Amino acid sequence: MKLLRNPTAWGAGALVLATVVSLVAAWLYISPPGQKIVTFYTDDAASLHSGDLVRIAGINVGKVSDLSLESNRVRVRTKVDGYAFVGDQSQVEVRMLTAVGGYYVNLVPLGDKPLGTKAIPLERVTMPYSLMTILADTTKITDKLQGNPLKESLDQLQSGLSGDNAEALSSVIDAGNSLVSTIQKQRGQLTAILNFSNEYIDALNGYNDGIRTLVHKISIVIQTLVIYGKKFGDGITAFADVLGQLSPIAYFYRDHRADFMEKVRHYLETARMYAEHNGVVVRSLRLIENKFQRVFDAQNAPPDLLATDLCVPMPGSPC
Repeated sequence: MKLLRNPTAWGAGALVLATVVSLVAAWLYISPPGQKIVTFYTDDAASLHSGDLVRIAGINVGKVSDLSLESNRVRVRTKVDGYAFVGDQSQVEVRMLTAVGGYYVNLVPLGDKPLGTKAIPLERVTMPYSLMTILADTTKITDKLQGNPLKESLDQLQSGLSGDNAEALSSVIDAGNSLVSTIQKQRGQLTAILNFSNEYIDALNGYNDGIRTLVHKISIVIQTLVIYGKKFGDGITAFADVLGQLSPIAYFYRDHRADFMEKVRHYLETARMYAEHNGVVVRSLRLIENKFQRVFDAQNAPPDLLATDLCVPMPGSPC
C-alpha cells in the first residue's frame, strides 16, 4: 500500500507507460499493419518527393515514404500494401504522371522469391528524362566524330552555293515550277478528255439498238460473201476445165493464139483480183464486227445469234 502511495513509483510507472506507447506509435508509423517497406536506389532524385504514388500495373499500392542522401546515391523508401508481391528481381520505373507535370513510381515485380528487406539496386531503376544524362550521352556519340572532314564538306557546300552556282540553283527551281505548271495544265486537259469520253460512252449507250442492228447486217454480208466466194472459186475451177476441153479448138486459131491466150489471162487475172478483194472485204468486215462485239461484251449484252455463227455446207467445203 505504501508503494501505491509513493509519488516516485507513480512517476516511474507513468514514464515507462509513456515510453511503451511512444515505441508502439513509432513502430506503427514506421511499419503500419498491412504494409511493407520497399527500398530502391537512384542517382537522380529530382523527380521524386515524399508522398508520390507507387503503382503496380497501374494500380495504387502505396506512396513514397522518404528520401535520404548517401555517399554517391539516393535511397528511396516506399510503403507498399502487404498483399502486393515484390520479387527479388523487381525493377523500378519513375514515370511522368500527367502532361503538365508530376511523377509516380512504377514497380515491376519480377523474380520468384520475395524482396524482403533488400533494396532494389541502381541498375534496375530507370528515371525519366534528364537533361544532364542526355548531354553526357551526346558527348559519347560525338567523341569519335572528326571535325576536319565535316568542316571541309561544309566549305564545299558553301562554295557550291555561291557565284554562278546560285543562279543555276535558281534555274533548277524555276524549271521545277514550270514543270508543276505544265502538270497542272495537263491535268486540266486530261479532265477534258475524260469528260469527252464519258459523253461518247453515253451516246454509244443511247445508240445500242442501232449498233446491234448494224452488227446483224454486217454478219449477213460477211456470210453472203463467204458463200458466194466459195461458189465463185468453184466456177473458176469449172471454167478452167472447160478451157481444157476447148484446147483442140484453139489449134484452129493458131494464128490468133497470142490474142486468145492474152484474153484468157486477162479474164483469169480479173477473177483472181475479185477473189482477193473479196477476202479483203471479208476480213475488214470481220474486224468491224469484232470491234462491235467487244463493245457489247463490255456492256454484258452480246447479240443472241449472228449469221456468221452459222455454217452453210457447200460442195467441196463441208462445215
